[in-house]
Amino acid sequence: MHFKGARIIKIHVYYIFNDIIFKQILNYVDIMKFKARLFDKLDNKKVKCHVCANECTILPDKVGICRTRKNFDGELFTLIYGSMISTGSLDPIEKKPLYNYWPGATAYSIASIGCSFKCQNCQNWSISQANPTDNGKNGFYDLQGYEGRGMSLVEMTPEQLEKRVVKSGAKTLAYTYNEPLIWHEWIIDTVPLMKKHDIKTILVTNGYSTPEATKELIDIGIDAANIDIKAMSDEFYKKICGVTSVQPVLDTAKQFKSNRVHIEITNLIIPDLNDSKEDIQKLCDWIVDNLGKNTPVHFSAYHPDFKMPSMKRTPYETLNIAYNIAKEVGLYFPYVGNISHEKGSNTYCPNCNHLLFGRRGYTFKKIDVTDDNKCPNCSYELDNDIIGEINKYPSHKFSFF
Repeated sequence: MHFKGARIIKIHVYYIFNDIIFKQILNYVDIMKFKARLFDKLDNKKVKCHVCANECTILPDKVGICRTRKNFDGELFTLIYGSMISTGSLDPIEKKPLYNYWPGATAYSIASIGCSFKCQNCQNWSISQANPTDNGKNGFYDLQGYEGRGMSLVEMTPEQLEKRVVKSGAKTLAYTYNEPLIWHEWIIDTVPLMKKHDIKTILVTNGYSTPEATKELIDIGIDAANIDIKAMSDEFYKKICGVTSVQPVLDTAKQFKSNRVHIEITNLIIPDLNDSKEDIQKLCDWIVDNLGKNTPVHFSAYHPDFKMPSMKRTPYETLNIAYNIAKEVGLYFPYVGNISHEKGSNTYCPNCNHLLFGRRGYTFKKIDVTDDNKCPNCSYELDNDIIGEINKYPSHKFSFF
């Protein structure tokens, strides 16, 4: 066991979600830092990490770009193993967003802190840009104007998470909100426990992985991923995200898809940065050619946040253009999020355009699919398009554990 002899400590946890302050008394395991996977030892006690595509070379007593992996005397450790911003929340799976995977299911959602990117427009910056302490118990900021601010983190063992997810009744577990790929060791140890209970596991990710890290996730049986392809240009990734290229993201998407992981793509459209018809066309063409026409694509509206690279919100007209381009190139399942759109929340039959799922927000207005997963209008088989059981009577209530 990883946790033999670990101390059990009772703490008072305060956390904020949607401007509501919660208090919880928890017993947690004092796990401390945890030995990392996928790194090379170099000369002079330097190490090279191979979990994300930054592949940082890290000097002794320093951290990588994600700020969650630290070199202690020539050995690499993750500082966020089992460290979470809360013990979890229950979300509709459509919030991830996943529209074609276990429609109507509830996702037990967990998150930690840190990210492999430094996106200027990050809408979860309060956790993605936080730094863990060496023992993983707290987060703190080194952002200008936020010096000295911090947060308490909840620590759990994989077995404690397993019990909580099972007790919740959720059919899926989502690693989400901050970047889950830097949580590699925690995912590796928790996915097999979910499989014992047939609970599906989901990554909501920027996709900035290495082939070897992606293979490990495939090998343990990750079931689905929503991958954020932010743009199709290296220039965008350098300017906005602080990394060198979009190519690792594209490679990750292809590697997952070719190994039967269910993939949906999100593209946040930012005015004046990635909103031209050419940008959208290039993305849609790439998806058709590399992931297939039945790959769902979510075009999301941007609103200014964090360092605000654009002060403009995404207009309805731009999102409507994106939706129509996706349809024109042959994508079966384009969606529009963060804004009201007449068709953008709905799922239509790829063959006859019959309305299969009508949605308002994250809830169903209509479900019209046969019990054997066919279109009731033309008998088109949806087995390769709509994956998993359809929960026709979801009862999504916000819950925080």
